[in-house]
Amino acid sequence: MNGYYKRYCKNPNSKDWRDWPYMAGDGAMLAADGYFRILGRIDDVINVAGHRLGTKEIENACLTVPDVAEAAVVPVTDEIKGRMPEIYVALKPGHEGTPDTINRIIKANEEIIGRFARPKHVYVVPDMPKTRSGKIMRRVLASISNRRDVGDVTTLANPAVVEDIRKMVQGKDAVVSGEAVPEDIAKFGQND
Repeated sequence: MNGYYKRYCKNPNSKDWRDWPYMAGDGAMLAADGYFRILGRIDDVINVAGHRLGTKEIENACLTVPDVAEAAVVPVTDEIKGRMPEIYVALKPGHEGTPDTINRIIKANEEIIGRFARPKHVYVVPDMPKTRSGKIMRRVLASISNRRDVGDVTTLANPAVVEDIRKMVQGKDAVVSGEAVPEDIAKFGQND
């Protein structure tokens, strides 16, 4: 009870349930049509040059491109902006990752969110690293983008795709940075 409810409780002596709100960690907004729109995890945010970008809003912008079947966004360190989004997309069958497709993904982000949401890179991947239940493992992608060890991936539904993506991003030889991992990147995707 202390771990979840006490932080937001206004009256610790109250027996009324409304005085004991719970923070689930998911963001939502009340849309004009009266429905709640779930935005995703509030801790999956990339701070790009002072702009707090939710990864779900960037992924949704990518999904407006008709060729895109799945999208995942991860933060990558940048000397000028601090962090920048890197986008991984899997395309629908029959579509190829042409420069035009990548440009349409970048343009969709700039038009829907703003120029500050321009990704550092867009990678067209054969498949996303997923758990057996189908959840995309963004922490694995973040590790690849930031040249960190991805850890044990043998429990993934498709562990071989991790090495394919790593080679695409880092090249033939494994490159693991010895620098300390920034805290926001180290914690990214832990709640996937």
